Amino acid sequence: MTARRKLLLLTVAFLAFFGTAGAQPRGSAGSSGPAVRSICDICACAPDNVRPVTVNCTCTKTKLLIVRDEDAALLSSVQDLTLASCGFVSLPSSGLSASTSLARVTVRDMKLFHYTAGLFPALESLTVENVDELVLDGFGTANRTLRHLTLRRTAVVRLVKGTVTTAAPLRRVLFDRVDVDEIESGALDMSFVGDGDSGQLAAADGFTVVNSTIKSVQSSGVAVRSGAVRILNSTLENLASGAVVVDDARRGVRLSGNRLGSMVGDSLSAMQWDGGDASVRVDGNEFRTLPADMQLLRSERPADFVGNNVDNVDLGPFLFGLGPAVRAADNVFTCDCDPRRISVLKLNKVFPGLLQPDVDTRFAGLLADNYCRKPANITLAGYRDLLVREVVCEGANVTAVQPPLQTPTGQPRPSSDTAAQNRGNAVATAAAYASAAAVVTSFLLRTVIC
Repeated sequence: MTARRKLLLLTVAFLAFFGTAGAQPRGSAGSSGPAVRSICDICACAPDNVRPVTVNCTCTKTKLLIVRDEDAALLSSVQDLTLASCGFVSLPSSGLSASTSLARVTVRDMKLFHYTAGLFPALESLTVENVDELVLDGFGTANRTLRHLTLRRTAVVRLVKGTVTTAAPLRRVLFDRVDVDEIESGALDMSFVGDGDSGQLAAADGFTVVNSTIKSVQSSGVAVRSGAVRILNSTLENLASGAVVVDDARRGVRLSGNRLGSMVGDSLSAMQWDGGDASVRVDGNEFRTLPADMQLLRSERPADFVGNNVDNVDLGPFLFGLGPAVRAADNVFTCDCDPRRISVLKLNKVFPGLLQPDVDTRFAGLLADNYCRKPANITLAGYRDLLVREVVCEGANVTAVQPPLQTPTGQPRPSSDTAAQNRGNAVATAAAYASAAAVVTSFLLRTVIC
């Protein structure tokens, strides 16, 4: 719990005890006798103050809004509730259990909002906008009714296990300009269903993350049992194995314009695919490290891997591991003298005739359709030609990055015995060639067997 949140909670408790938080009824100041307090005295209620259907509570940033237990009866008929611009909101600890008609709640423009499990028992739609700190304990019984969850311009420290469960008949979950520190294992377990009448899902339905930052996703943090997944223009810093799993990929998976940090091959995975129109599209992303065995690109399903910028990848296993229906084009890779890159580029020279014609044709196409970051505007095929002619990585494929003048510990640089360096790099390169050959051989055997 942050210090700010502790201070706010203590302040609310103090004011609630002395009865000074919330608002007094209009005109009650200086009057004699007990005042009859109603939430409709401080909030806009419609169509009337007796059985309101819509309640809009908008206050100033410095105002504390306390909804007491006696307000629950009045709110039992409410269908639409807005809480806005309040310094702090306190709701009954037991939730609004009598508000079985309350389907839509909007919370906006607050420093802190704490959603306790079971707060709104029949909730269908929750929208949270411009909240500096959202504490979301889960939806409790509302997991049987929740259809729409929208978070915009909001910060969440942690999404805990069971925040959303498969019991929720979801249509749409949207994170737009949201900062999340951690998504715990089992936090978002979602199944998206169609309209009750038509059974169809709209184009925007499913799970969408846009312009957001998520620092950590634990294993099984996001599970989509059915429905589309779109992660767009966002930063995902640390993805554990099995962080995002799509069980049924018929609605498609799209990763576009993201910055992806630490991840492994199955950090993002799609399991079932029935051969329909859905596909996987991975485009315009920046990969700090691209797993050579990225699961999204290794199955039989159609996939596009286009226009990505890759800092680090073991190029041989990646290229030969691409599924047969994967289109990989206009991607930019780091081209240097690392054996993990040059071994596969020089494969045909080291092992002439190893590749079968159809495999060789596809391999040549991949080299022609993808590019190096440096030298600029040169394809992998062009870089391969420079390697063969030893215009780059001259000699025994010594790495282009020279040792520093001093080691990280401040000690003098080891002896610059270039022959020893060449011997070491030659061994590493030979091992890389052997690894590349093993990858290709495995690929050929798999092709023959299948």
